[in-house]
Amino acid sequence: MIITEQQFFDYIHCPALFEMTYIKKIPMEESTSLPKLLEKVAKYFYLHLLNGRIASASELKKKWDSICQANEDKIDNKKVMEGIGLIFKLLNWADREQPVVLDIDTRYNIHVGNVELVGNMGTILAAPNKKYELLITSFSSRLPDQMMIDMKMKYTLEAYAFSKVYNKPVDGIRVYSVKHAKDFYTYRTDDDFKRLETAIKNVGESIEKGLYYPREGIMCSSCPAKGYCRYWSC
Repeated sequence: MIITEQQFFDYIHCPALFEMTYIKKIPMEESTSLPKLLEKVAKYFYLHLLNGRIASASELKKKWDSICQANEDKIDNKKVMEGIGLIFKLLNWADREQPVVLDIDTRYNIHVGNVELVGNMGTILAAPNKKYELLITSFSSRLPDQMMIDMKMKYTLEAYAFSKVYNKPVDGIRVYSVKHAKDFYTYRTDDDFKRLETAIKNVGESIEKGLYYPREGIMCSSCPAKGYCRYWSC
């Protein structure tokens, strides 16, 4: 069984959402938020750093303008201006830190039992003393919670994928909060990887057996399937 990283996390988020999206193939409108849109600018920015240059403020603003124009029905002027401020903060951080990007968006394939999980890693930085860091850029207005950072399965997956692709463990995970200009650090152990492997295996088995059900929670109000969920049944 081959599943994508997005499918894996969609199933964890809500099995009914997974079933409607990937089995019944009901068209879902992609959820849009300011942080998600800004992540596109960050990726553009890091690709320039990978190629040995820092994109100028005007280049980043032009990129942001094009993203906003493509999503003008989903983002208001207040958020557009807020986004510009966060982009300039990211640019100031890069000017101050001089990060060295070694790779970005590297494809990975993880095999756990009969499940092959495929996806792309994020940004890899060269850290001091010939070490390697996974960089997570957070555009959230809320400060990251250290306990959640230490548990977050997305970060575990990135570290696990790094070890499989490069045949060495990553030295750390750096979460940079752009709004608050603050770094948070975490790492992963074998126990974290065992937790991930169990999750991948169990999600694969659940999909194979057709185990789908609605998972109600605080995220339901922003779910793209909320208009269909009341009428859902396998």
